[in-house]
Amino acid sequence: MKKLILSVAVLAMLSAALGPAAAAQSQQEAPSAYSMPFIHGSVPAQAAPAQAMRPALHALTLAMLENDLAFDPQDEDFLWTSLYYMLGMYGQQDQRAVLTDDTLILPPEVISDYAAALYPQVTELPEIPQSIADRMTYSAQDNTYHLARGDAGLAEVAVRSAETQADGTLALSGSLVYPVDGSALASFQAVLQPTDTMFGYVITEMTLTQ
Repeated sequence: MKKLILSVAVLAMLSAALGPAAAAQSQQEAPSAYSMPFIHGSVPAQAAPAQAMRPALHALTLAMLENDLAFDPQDEDFLWTSLYYMLGMYGQQDQRAVLTDDTLILPPEVISDYAAALYPQVTELPEIPQSIADRMTYSAQDNTYHLARGDAGLAEVAVRSAETQADGTLALSGSLVYPVDGSALASFQAVLQPTDTMFGYVITEMTLTQ
């Protein structure tokens, strides 16, 4: 039942169709690798790690749960699926985003900023795999990414504990919660490394239990 509730909550994000202009863009137009050299500031000092990284934690938890994925930045499907979740749910709040009725248009630096919170030691993104090509494409004509618009659904991330480790990393544990009745859909354990990027941290490890 919980799985069904979560599926309904994110159905808009996973089933939204790209607009005609975005759909017309072919995978053949994409470069062989998408470089990510941009860094756009850091998270304000007053933002706690759990608050700053909520979009990343939310996206990874949903992506891993809904698609039965393990945390593996070397896997192209995991990498692009989880990044699509984060961009689809939170990218439209970025001031650099352009919105149409059914499409979210983002410049490469936004892709870079969000990916920098999700994956350690990833300096280049591979081509968008076919498994997600119906929801996210690259337009070589104007050097932008086109995504089917989505929303965060009903599920929320609740961080239960945060502990700084001897090596400077931060160990977080929490749950993906259905707020209507407070039930936990899944629990997660994550390790965050401080970085000088927009979100201030990068997730280096994450495990999910149900």
